[in-house]
Amino acid sequence: MLWTAFLATALFFIYGGIASGGGQARAEIVAPTGQIPRDSYKTWSLFLVCNPNWVTPDKSSDLANLYRRFRAFGAAIGSDNLAVWFWTRQTTIDDPRLADSVDVARGADYCKELKLRPTSGPFLVVTSAYPELRGFPRDRAVFELGDLQPADLATLLDDLTDQLLLEGKVDAARVGAAPAPPLPSTPTAAGSSTSLWIRLLEGAQRSMIGFGCRLRMRIDTGVLTAELRECAGP
Repeated sequence: MLWTAFLATALFFIYGGIASGGGQARAEIVAPTGQIPRDSYKTWSLFLVCNPNWVTPDKSSDLANLYRRFRAFGAAIGSDNLAVWFWTRQTTIDDPRLADSVDVARGADYCKELKLRPTSGPFLVVTSAYPELRGFPRDRAVFELGDLQPADLATLLDDLTDQLLLEGKVDAARVGAAPAPPLPSTPTAAGSSTSLWIRLLEGAQRSMIGFGCRLRMRIDTGVLTAELRECAGP
């Protein structure tokens, strides 16, 4: 599932692990050795294209639309949250060989690690911990985007933007309030993370009405596991 909006934000390109720019909410990783920025982000949102059919000529318009949505999403989610896209080389939206520049192999590595079926992609994977390929964080939300129409994709990304920005407002409210001592079994960090997943789940329930079988969303955390699909299916 996904969401959009636009705010002016600088772009983060990373070449073989060397970054240019800083403080951005969007990272376009160029070359297989480019590293996802760590910094102090609250969430990382990975756009994974691991379905080879999505880099064929007949899918060029869908791929370009997904990339536009990624850019708008990354510009809108605020500097505390990072959106990530993988390239094999630097390119632009007008490049007639845009599909050739998508790093499908790196996306496939993540899909394999997360046990995601490539034909259900592309995917958006949101996590609140640094997304190491090996030992990927357990707390994550996975959205299958392959069957969504452009308008549906925009609706979903808009809602996700709302939820990620709301997390920052909720955190600020916590800081301003007198903190209650955390229970041993529910540390503050865990409670903050859990609230994010609950909001994503509730937002997904609202957004996917009318989507039918075109969308599936799954959340896995230490305290919450849920899967949403508006129709019955495998």
